[in-house]
Amino acid sequence: MLKVVIRAGGIGTRLWPLSRKGRPKQFQALAGRGTMLQDTFSRIAPVVGPEDVWVSTGPGMVGLVREQLPVLPEGHLIVEPALRNTGPAVALECALLEARWPGCTVASLGSDHYVGRPDDFRRLLSAAAEAAEDHPEYLYLLGVRPTRPETGYGYVGKGDELCRVGEETVWRVTEFTEKPDLERARQYTESGRYLWNANMFVWKARTVLDLFARHAPEIYGRLLLIGEAAVSVGWQAAVDREYPAMPSIAVDHAIIEPAAHVAALEGDLNWGDVGSWAALADVLEADEEGNLLSGRVVAVDGRNLIVRGPAEKLIALVGVEDLVVVDTGDALLVCRRDQAQRVREIVDRLGGDPELERYL
Repeated sequence: MLKVVIRAGGIGTRLWPLSRKGRPKQFQALAGRGTMLQDTFSRIAPVVGPEDVWVSTGPGMVGLVREQLPVLPEGHLIVEPALRNTGPAVALECALLEARWPGCTVASLGSDHYVGRPDDFRRLLSAAAEAAEDHPEYLYLLGVRPTRPETGYGYVGKGDELCRVGEETVWRVTEFTEKPDLERARQYTESGRYLWNANMFVWKARTVLDLFARHAPEIYGRLLLIGEAAVSVGWQAAVDREYPAMPSIAVDHAIIEPAAHVAALEGDLNWGDVGSWAALADVLEADEEGNLLSGRVVAVDGRNLIVRGPAEKLIALVGVEDLVVVDTGDALLVCRRDQAQRVREIVDRLGGDPELERYL
């Protein structure tokens, strides 16, 4: 009984000025045929039908989800009344689904990932769901075989074999390392014993809830109140009351890292976490000069540029390299590619100035 939840509640501050509060990155077309949310939904369609898919999002994005996923059934939106990171988000989805479908398996997927090999992804997803039936005490991560040393991703260490599902090996996870330095990332990549943590999970909802009870009781206590209302028409009111009081914490820190039983499946997915403008270079093909140009752009003697602008406006660059330039009409971003992670500092600055908040 596999249920899929697409997490689509983030803001995507490092992709400003395209990603805004009113239309965050998951509702934008950045690296695929449709928007990132639409591509995620299409990617899982051969595995589960719309009746087994939910989208978890914020109250201001409900209209966007409905607009972009019109086939999503009524009642399949999980509305998070406050931003509380992935820990409470995962806890909430598992509490609601376990109350309605006891014993269900949940695949919790981000909406801002690029997957260039969707068939391989679906094979891993199905294998993880099957492994969860045989070993329900485990949490399963879909890991990505590293293609280069990367300091911006988390790594998981592979231990011995837990089981095999068809041709897929399921490995016990021995350790977690969040964003290692370059030398350690190089060692991890060369060893073949580490995977990128793609933040795509498969697990029994009951197992997740038991781990929250053990490791995050301040979240679990409020889940119980939500779970009691989950089968009634008034469940959203319980969520609105209890969810904002939960602490903000990533699911990795809340339950995955302290859990005794964690496993990973390994894939070569041509995967990328599109978390910043520089990350687009991981998933899109550049021209001969290393440039990614979108819109009406003319670059003369320009190298390693990421440029995006509106079709009605010409952007011209001469003799520059290693820059990000994003023009959305009302806002212009220019930064070095190696400083792309700092774009969120601009968003923080805008939020502190009443005269500039309209650009958020």
